[in-house]
Order: sequence, then C-alpha cells, then structure tokens
Amino acid sequence: MIDWDDLRFVLAVARAGSALRAAHALGVNQTTVMRRIAHIEAAIGAELFERQQSGYRLTPLGQRVATTAGRIDSEVMTLERAIEAEQRRLSGSVRITTSEALANFLITPLLKEFHEQHPGILVELIADDRRLDLADGEADVAVRAGSAPEGAGIVARRLPHTAWSVFCNRAYAEEHGVPATLQALDGHAVVGAEGAIANLPGPLWLARAAPSSKISARSNSLTNLVAALKAGLGIAALPCFVGASDPDLVRCLPPVAELDSEFWLIVREDVKSVPHVRTFADFLWERLQGLRAQLAGG
Repeated sequence: MIDWDDLRFVLAVARAGSALRAAHALGVNQTTVMRRIAHIEAAIGAELFERQQSGYRLTPLGQRVATTAGRIDSEVMTLERAIEAEQRRLSGSVRITTSEALANFLITPLLKEFHEQHPGILVELIADDRRLDLADGEADVAVRAGSAPEGAGIVARRLPHTAWSVFCNRAYAEEHGVPATLQALDGHAVVGAEGAIANLPGPLWLARAAPSSKISARSNSLTNLVAALKAGLGIAALPCFVGASDPDLVRCLPPVAELDSEFWLIVREDVKSVPHVRTFADFLWERLQGLRAQLAGG
C-alpha cells in the first residue's frame, strides 16, 4: 500500500532534482528523504527515480506518480485555503444562556477550544438560573436541564441525561462516615437549597430522604453548595458532573435513578442557520455528546 505522506517526498525530489535540495525544501535531512523514497519504491515494487551523478531523474512510472502527487498537493492547498476563508468568514457574536452550574462546570471549560478553532466568534455567556426567552431574542442558544422545552420560535436537541447523587467532602467523611445507603442519609447534616434551586429534583429528594437531618446551611447557588461541602458542612445533592469536578468531594451513593434529568440544547429558530450560531451550536452538541459518561455519573 502507498503511504500518501510518501508522495510529498516523491514530489519534492521531482521538483528539486536531488534528495539534498528536496530535504532543504521539506525541512528534513537528506537521509529521511532517501529513506522515504526507498519506502514507496518498495511498496510499489518499482523504481521511481534513476539515480544519476547529476541528481534524480524520474522514470516513466515516477513521472505518473509525481503528476498524481502534484494534483493531490494542489487539492490539499485549495482545501486549506477554503478552510482559512471559512474561518475568516465565521465571525460575529453568539449569546448563550444557561444555569450557573452548567456555565461553570460544563460550558466554560469548552470555550478555550472553541475560541482556538473560531477566533472570530465571540461567545457571550449569560450564567443565570432564570430561563431567558430565546424566542423573544434574549439569547441565541440555551443549554438546560429539565423537561422538553415547549413553545414556538425554538429548535431543541436532546443531550445525554444528567444524573444526581449525594456528596460530602473527604474531611466530613473521615469524621462522620460516608452515608453509603439511603437509610444512612437521615441524621447527617444537610446543606439545603433555597430559591430557584430548592425546586430542583436533587434537593427535593434529599429533603424527603433525610427528614430528621439538621440543616447546617442553605444556599441558592449550586456553585456555593459545592463551597459549603468543601467547608465540611455536611451532605448535599448535586448533579454528578458537578460533584465529580472537585477531587475533594466524595460521592456517597450511586446515581439515584429517579433523579435522572433530561438535558437540552436549544437554539432560537430564526438564527439556527446563521453560520457562526450554527457552528457554535454544533460544537456544543458534539462536545456534550462526548461527555455522556460524565453526565451520567460514570
């Protein structure tokens, strides 16, 4: 089989007329050029060059191979220019809204890679537990947990589901033990939720599972719940991807099946085909699909 990368060396020698000049053009040493030429000749079973004192001269077969390699090189250069032009064309701003926890633990860590790939696209991230109205133009893209979004003016794609469990920090676990069963939860200090997050499945479930537990603190922020756990204030229900993001936290139970939450990528319908919006939405879709195991508590 022909190694397509070897064709670059055939083309360079054909154009330069010698292995030494080809090596200079390719930025490698002469031995590498001679080895790669020998490799492709062995693969083909025929000589591509006549070695003469004045340099390398193409055989008839070598001429055909070099001509083909030249066409491939031209096609690759054309493709590279097209990609560069597309990247220059992809510019503009895209507004994404999501909850504070999703923004901090999932979306923001992906933005560096996206910016490196598409430096002309500005991502404006609105971290807010309020559900902004995409159809009304408050944002272009949303990533949300919960039931299927409804209403006109939006297009939604289902992402991998998110799992929840109960977490504490290592110091708390050493002092009080890890509540490794449902029955063991009751009696442990609980970091409770208030505000909008108090109605999330995890905090509501933990309140039912540990009715006799003392509430050691409350917070209206999942990010702050993590800080409270790290301070050793007790146990709390968290999405598994949030709890697993901090090595100081210990998961007490396997993911609680009844707390599995749907997860959605939503795009405003009237901008879904705008190139820079579509590029960002497709990027998020692919990367979040790749985090399926992490989202499921694996």
